[in-house]
Amino acid sequence: MIGNNWGNRIIFLTLLAYSPWANAADLVPWKGYLAAVMMIALIAGTWLSIKNKKAEGRMAKIIMAGVYFWLFTFAQLIILAMVYHFSS
Repeated sequence: MIGNNWGNRIIFLTLLAYSPWANAADLVPWKGYLAAVMMIALIAGTWLSIKNKKAEGRMAKIIMAGVYFWLFTFAQLIILAMVYHFSS
C-alpha cells in the first residue's frame, strides 16, 4: 500500500492529478515520427553491427545492434525535441 500517513496519500493523489499540458501531445503526429525514428535506428543499428569487424560471432553482433539501435534512437529523439522546442 501507499502508507498510513497523510503525506504519502497527498503525494500519491497529486501524482494522479490530470495535467492540462497532456493535451499538447495531441497537436503533433508523434506516432508517425516515432515510427520513422524506430525504422531509421533499426536499419542503422543493424547495418553498423554487421560492418563492425571487432564484434566476432552472431551474439556479439546482435548485442551491438541493440546498442546502436538505442544510441540512434536517443540521438534522434533529442534532435526532434530540440526542433520542436525551437520551432514553437
